[in-house]
Amino acid sequence: MDEKNLDIENILAKLSRKILRVEEVSLILNNPVDFPTELVENLALITAIRYWNNEINFEDGDCIINNVYRFWWTNDFYVGNYPFSEIAWECYEAFDAGEYPRTNDDKTIDPAEKYTRPFIEDMLKKRNLI
Repeated sequence: MDEKNLDIENILAKLSRKILRVEEVSLILNNPVDFPTELVENLALITAIRYWNNEINFEDGDCIINNVYRFWWTNDFYVGNYPFSEIAWECYEAFDAGEYPRTNDDKTIDPAEKYTRPFIEDMLKKRNLI
């Protein structure tokens, strides 16, 4: 594994544990001056693929993408100058969809399985990744 992959692994591990303060995420991402769009896209895709392959659970994937989104959203400079990429946004929406049960769903329904997994599947198929 090359150094870049080790960095991604380290970043994913730190972002997956819990919802972090924005300052903590900034440190994990090496305090970027410009929004690290390519890194964020890679983190989103890897998170989606690992969730799809059952290599990470919903909670870890949700923490990763929520930490990254909050990092972007709470920085006026990033929001004003850098879009949250389509890939990252789709991943965020997919995990967001699985965060809560719907009133119409039976109590036995797992919202992550009913909503997140199909959204992730569509996202990855659209990019020919599965």
